[in-house]
Amino acid sequence: MDKGFYHDVTYSCLTSKSGWNDLEEDDITIRVYDERDNEYVTKLMQDLCMTYNTDFDEDRWRRSLEQKKANSDLTRMFVAEWDGNVIGMLIADIRHTQEDKAGYITNLIVSPDFRNKGVGERLIENAIDFFRDSHVSTVKANIRPKTSLAMKLLAKLGFEEYVVQLRKDL
Repeated sequence: MDKGFYHDVTYSCLTSKSGWNDLEEDDITIRVYDERDNEYVTKLMQDLCMTYNTDFDEDRWRRSLEQKKANSDLTRMFVAEWDGNVIGMLIADIRHTQEDKAGYITNLIVSPDFRNKGVGERLIENAIDFFRDSHVSTVKANIRPKTSLAMKLLAKLGFEEYVVQLRKDL
């Protein structure tokens, strides 16, 4: 049964970081976002915005979450959880194009203490499984130039550079 954007989970709010250096793959749970994760994912989005020197608009973020909930058959927010804390996230959107259905991976972020430990890879793999189950033929990931770690991870998972987009603010 498809539970959509939300997923019923058991949730605890432990904040201990002891032991994260000895992180094992089984210590991390990848699951669909639950409304009780809001504080954690909001903090991750604030961190992502700081990385790119952009302002974080919390009202816009909340509206975006509401919109994604409304399109729950086309969107999943996956979170990585360790020791009761959300340590990473990504959003997987399905968009209909003129040619086909395409999957888009956006807002991939892993807490700095947990980078290079397989968390991002597991998040992406779950998004790809969601896309595959939804009969999506292409998956795209938009990343910013500063994210060389993300670029390496996506290349490792078989993504190829497709288009370079330049932008100018007016």
